[in-house]
Amino acid sequence: METGKLFLGSKSECKVFLKSRTGYYVYVLRRPDGRPFYVGKGSTSRILNHENEARHVNDRRSNAYKLNVIRSILSAGLGISYEIDSCHGTEASAHERETQLIKAIGRLHEGGPLTNLAPGGGSERGPAPASRAKHQATLSGSPGDNPERAVINAFVNNISRMNSVVIKPSRQFVARQTQSYPNKSMNASVRQAVAISASAASNGILLGADCIIPRKVVVEGIDGLIENGVSCDIVTSGLGSLIAAEHPSDESFHLSSRQADAVIDLIGRQKCIDLGILRPPAEAARQ
Repeated sequence: METGKLFLGSKSECKVFLKSRTGYYVYVLRRPDGRPFYVGKGSTSRILNHENEARHVNDRRSNAYKLNVIRSILSAGLGISYEIDSCHGTEASAHERETQLIKAIGRLHEGGPLTNLAPGGGSERGPAPASRAKHQATLSGSPGDNPERAVINAFVNNISRMNSVVIKPSRQFVARQTQSYPNKSMNASVRQAVAISASAASNGILLGADCIIPRKVVVEGIDGLIENGVSCDIVTSGLGSLIAAEHPSDESFHLSSRQADAVIDLIGRQKCIDLGILRPPAEAARQ
């Protein structure tokens, strides 16, 4: 294994570097400020494929967090830094190093900056925040025999740990029309902001004035909806304005500049940037 940050530079420079390499390598994608957001293993031009993937609409199996970060960087007129961490003679060795790096840096739910859904080592998918066992004891008792609920909960947990369900698999509950609670007032909450942020991430939407946040999400091929109570809380608190539809799954929330700022304040600006639902500041490229 050859290691020690073998290369760090732009996409075009990385392309030139890879021409002189064979076999497998472990790579890191970095934000303009230098912080890593994705670790991967590949060969040939694998490291260069992520930008191309982000230029197309998410498919049902996309890593929405990773693609949103890339889109937010590019839309801000900034660039991604490409790092080749190590080169390997075998795929197994590359998998081992990939796993080590992901563990050392940390994924979003662990307090780290990485958008990786899996812990590495050739695992393509899997609940990011915890083991199946932990899922059984978290987020309103998400059971081990309910993999759809576990995957959606994992997605939500990348934003913030919730004590109750925020988004449910569409086919596991009866969705009802969103309406404001009569004769009731409430403040905007982190729970509401997490639901909005999760939808923004799933649907590839940047938070800002006049953004439209669908109630429907797709997480790793699973259709989900913002839960009935949370949807009603959002419009009752004024964190979002309802765009009504005949079917609940077609409802959306319109956010003004003030409402988007409120969501960002509740989640945290840096967290929103890490999730790829807020553009990084232009000055990040100069840090």
